[in-house]
Amino acid sequence: MHNGNLYEKVKLRDRYREIFTLAVFTMAVAVISLVVMNLLIYPVTLFAVKHTGAFNFIVKDLSIFGLIGLLAFLLGLKIYRLKREGLANREIARYLVRKPLYYLSIFFFFILVSAVLLILLYVLLSNNYYLLYKITNF
Repeated sequence: MHNGNLYEKVKLRDRYREIFTLAVFTMAVAVISLVVMNLLIYPVTLFAVKHTGAFNFIVKDLSIFGLIGLLAFLLGLKIYRLKREGLANREIARYLVRKPLYYLSIFFFFILVSAVLLILLYVLLSNNYYLLYKITNF
């Protein structure tokens, strides 16, 4: 029953053709990504091996400076938008203190819930043998 639907092909030959097409496409993508990644990573690897100090400075220090710069830019952008909305400096400072504390409290709440669940699972699984022993009355 083909019913004219192109997605429901019942012939084995059609399914083999579809699977073969997917397999060829997957292999082509894998080969292309391998070549591109080798072209990108090999020079970086050679640089890292030959100039370890410079590579460490670029990766470690410049990454930290970049993240600090990005955070400072985002903070300045947020302050600019809040000032443009007409908030006073005191309200902006209160917002900038309150918002991180709000997200920090949510983070610690999830940590607490995860810890409680892990403790309950530990207690349940550590007493599993004893519970099975009591259930079977041996």
